[in-house]
Amino acid sequence: MFKKISLFLALSFLMFQVNAQKANIQSAINYLKDNDIANAKKMIDEATTSESTKNNAKAWLLKAVIYQAIGTPKEIMPQMQFILNENPYIINLENANALASSAPNALGDATEAYKKTISLDAKYSKEELLPLLSTILGMQFNIGISKMNDNKYAEAYIAFEGVSNLAKLDNGNIWKGLPAIDTAFANAKMYQANCAFNTSKDEEAIILLEESIKSPITQNADLYIMLTDLYSKKNNEAKWSETMKTARAKYPNDKRILTNEINYYIDKGRTEESIAKLKEGIALDPKKADLYLLLGQTYLALSNPTDKNDKPTARPSNAKELEQNAITNYNKAAELDPKNSYAQFNLGLIYYNQAKIMTDEMNKADNKKFDEMKPTRDGLIIKAQPFLMKAKELIDAEGLSDSNKGMYRETLTGIMNCYNVSNKADKAAETKKIIDSLK
Repeated sequence: MFKKISLFLALSFLMFQVNAQKANIQSAINYLKDNDIANAKKMIDEATTSESTKNNAKAWLLKAVIYQAIGTPKEIMPQMQFILNENPYIINLENANALASSAPNALGDATEAYKKTISLDAKYSKEELLPLLSTILGMQFNIGISKMNDNKYAEAYIAFEGVSNLAKLDNGNIWKGLPAIDTAFANAKMYQANCAFNTSKDEEAIILLEESIKSPITQNADLYIMLTDLYSKKNNEAKWSETMKTARAKYPNDKRILTNEINYYIDKGRTEESIAKLKEGIALDPKKADLYLLLGQTYLALSNPTDKNDKPTARPSNAKELEQNAITNYNKAAELDPKNSYAQFNLGLIYYNQAKIMTDEMNKADNKKFDEMKPTRDGLIIKAQPFLMKAKELIDAEGLSDSNKGMYRETLTGIMNCYNVSNKADKAAETKKIIDSLK
């Protein structure tokens, strides 16, 4: 007898709880009518966590709408309208925005609630949901663009991820037949890829970039540049080559892609290929000083090879020819960019090193040979010094920095040694003081 009473009481309690939670849903609707968003939120949060109503589609739809209102700034629109069971409702967004601290990821939470609504109601009303979802999409997209333009890539990534989550609702079926929305989703993925790249989310970036280059909507050379950079970083030569081949075929005249390819060969020490690509780049852009600098540097490296520990190894038989090629290209760079200290420094360095090699030979020779070689050696010093002096002048003008301090020290050392060879001890001493003052 007692067991039956207990069971009856337990069942009665359960029925009371179910009715109470359903009452919470209706209460939330009533509070929304009165623009009491705080209590509406409280009621619907309880309803969506209760065992009896957590699978109620209407409850999740109400939660989605309430959280969307909280996350929609009143500056965008003062009121938010929606339809529930064919009845129109209006939410005052100023009241809703006051609850922002209690829902810091309101728009993301709203998207998840819409997702739950759709999963619980296979016959959901597309006409009711599309205007609401489109508004969230527009906000998330614009937030992403704004943050990305401010170089706040981590925040922009999250915003574009919100757009991506919207695209997946009902496996994308809710958006079918809306080409403008398809464009927004594709662009959001492309921008998210850019944000992933700039925040070192390499794996995510590769996936997003690969998907973006397959889309006819997002055909952009930047995608290939980022993707080849990532494959180079991962030493995945097969994927790098495949992607670069496609990029060059699609954008044969894009100088940035060619520069990317040049840098790859240089970084990998593949000098012959880098020379070929540099010449190709110069043919496309014959007034770009940087390409001549890189070509000069490549020739100079070939003429003065080093081992893996950067120790000098035997010079090739055509070292003088390679050095002359370097000089030709450095001179062209200096002509195109007269304020480029790097070109001046390297021209001076080439002649200075040639003089140093001769000095070493002279010190091993007899007096007669020494005297025969001295005019040629001195001529090289005379050639080197003006370039080194010009490099010093240009660095002084631009100001010392971490990027040019090492070159500045080498320039001064070269100038000092030129003075020493020219028997200008006082000038050499003055230059030595400047070198010693550098920290």
